[in-house]
Amino acid sequence: MKKKFTILIADRNKNVRDFLRREFSAEGYEIITARDGNEVLLEIGRDTPPDLIILDLEIPDADNSEILERAQNLNPPLPVVIHTFLTEEAERDSQSETKIYIEKSGNVDHLKSAVADMLRRLNPELV
Repeated sequence: MKKKFTILIADRNKNVRDFLRREFSAEGYEIITARDGNEVLLEIGRDTPPDLIILDLEIPDADNSEILERAQNLNPPLPVVIHTFLTEEAERDSQSETKIYIEKSGNVDHLKSAVADMLRRLNPELV
């Protein structure tokens, strides 16, 4: 049974949000977008949260540690793909079962692959 996954795309740049919305919609995902941390927290707090977040760490009004903590405290934890320009801190931060870092670049295929892999790994019965 194949499920249509919902992805929350949170990015400070409207052009990036729109580009990623088009790219992931074309892959068959349902897309929600957020332009700031408040919108991300609102979506995470809904009765039916998204299946995965693509998160830009530089979105306005964001307490990234709060976003990540709330995502991890859901049952089951909400996977997060952190889509950002990598820093030494991000490279040192440990990857986990439900959180990975993907560097922003002109090529979206790596991001698409990471999202599909994470959804497949965490939801094998639904893919």
